[in-house]
Amino acid sequence: MEVKDAPRIEINDGDRVASAFETLQQRPYCDLRLECVATGERFDIEEFRIEASGQRIRLMIDVLGLPRDRFATGVRLHASLGVEALLFTGIEVENFSIEADPPELVIAKPERVYVSNKRESTRIRLVRGMRALVQLQVYEDRNPLDARLMDLSLGGCGIEIDLRAGMLLECDQQVAALFIEFPNGTRSALSAVVRHVQMAERNAHAYVGFSFVQRDGNRLTEVPVWLREMEREIAFRAGQGRNHMIQPSRLFIGGAESPVAIRLDQQEKTPYASTTSMVGPLRDIAHTLGVTAIALRHGRELPVDDLYRCADTLCALLAEDRPTFLYALCCLNEQPALLHHCIVVAGRLADLVQNDETLVRNLRDIVVAALVHDLGNIRQAGPQTASADSLITDPSAPTNSHRELIEALGSAGSWAASGARRAVIECLNSTDADVAQLPVALASLARAARIVDLIEVKSRGGIGAHEAGTPLQVFRTLYHNCDEAEREWLQRYMKRQGIYPIGSLVHCSSGFLAWVLQLGEDGQPSRIRVVRSLNNARKLNQILGRADFSQIGKIDQPALPQRFGLSPF
Repeated sequence: MEVKDAPRIEINDGDRVASAFETLQQRPYCDLRLECVATGERFDIEEFRIEASGQRIRLMIDVLGLPRDRFATGVRLHASLGVEALLFTGIEVENFSIEADPPELVIAKPERVYVSNKRESTRIRLVRGMRALVQLQVYEDRNPLDARLMDLSLGGCGIEIDLRAGMLLECDQQVAALFIEFPNGTRSALSAVVRHVQMAERNAHAYVGFSFVQRDGNRLTEVPVWLREMEREIAFRAGQGRNHMIQPSRLFIGGAESPVAIRLDQQEKTPYASTTSMVGPLRDIAHTLGVTAIALRHGRELPVDDLYRCADTLCALLAEDRPTFLYALCCLNEQPALLHHCIVVAGRLADLVQNDETLVRNLRDIVVAALVHDLGNIRQAGPQTASADSLITDPSAPTNSHRELIEALGSAGSWAASGARRAVIECLNSTDADVAQLPVALASLARAARIVDLIEVKSRGGIGAHEAGTPLQVFRTLYHNCDEAEREWLQRYMKRQGIYPIGSLVHCSSGFLAWVLQLGEDGQPSRIRVVRSLNNARKLNQILGRADFSQIGKIDQPALPQRFGLSPF
């Protein structure tokens, strides 16, 4: 037995369509959402205004990181009005102002509206305090991944999942199983197909929309019950239960001690609070890279203009406060390793070429190339790729993933951009790249990028046969294994970063571990954050200047963060 779509009533009378929109304007909780026809993505509408005597509508939307022409192929509007669901179609897009705050989309009055029963067609969104666990088993031979249920309808659901896993999903991909579990222990498996993937509002997470397979029996029996219970819970939480006519739903009984709540708390564990204002802008850059990775995975146009804005932001942060910037680069461990790696390489490469007059003139194009240099691996990820895989290119085993990436980036538009792509993206990923055949300036850039990339990979560890090493160990290994031209860039790097680079962990003679925050003119740490006492395993968070180093003894050697389970914050 198949579930048929709810019957819809089509209204194409201009006055009645306008009247429906005016009614929405009077209802502050109409749950109006914008759908991109080309991709199926849906976006919350923060506010809208009816203009030009009802002939034009201005929508204020949350679309961080989207390309300017994303809505060129058309949009649809979804809204709830009482027990009815409204779908507005036949909409002409007049203008999209991505620079506005918030971004504004101007559309002509819709030509028609379809009206249907709300429960059958509209997803019910879980409100604050309502929590349900989703376990997504993408492949039968893989363990399920924890996610959070965001909305549910008879036909599908939306989940919020770690970006590491979300950016590997593809449209029309059928997953092995999707389990939904509520706090009271109610649990069921549903067959589901991925419909769209986009960045979520929450840092380092993706929103994935699924449709349930039509023939699935649980969709016919259990999902309608869940929807009724969710509506009951929403009504109760809205205060309608004060007269005791509406009782809370049994699905959400269990509270903070339920297994579902505990699992979600683990999945939603927030990283340390930002200790520097620069972490926020870098997370915005990571968000744009997430949008880029998802677009690349799904064959959509890449947000190149936004990538250049990210490059401008990164360069501005470096110019504003170099020590704070270099430390903030290390504070993005909640991001997928691929995105974190690209940001670190871009930031450190920008810092390294500051004293090279030829390269610094093209810094913007160099940074853009570095920000995306390994994203081509997202296109090549297949069923064998686990969400735990870093997707970072192993320098000793290039993947040639650059070809699809460079093609997706489109026309370079300038010699500088083309050269940066060739020297950074191609030379770091190609099996047959010959740096010696490049023009002098590009060959120099390729060697600088390779040194920065190798240092980051070897310091991170877990990529190919590369084990994590301290900066000093990495410097020694590279010095004895690179050619003379690369060694020159390595020496420049060591001179700028020191043997105890900003963001590295150091061991002090009295048994303390500390993060390096700043270097003095002598290249030695001048400001540190003490985080651990090895004598009693006590966690600390104390910032010391060089005048106070006597409290913890001398800095005697670098330490390996992976050994102690530590990361900068």
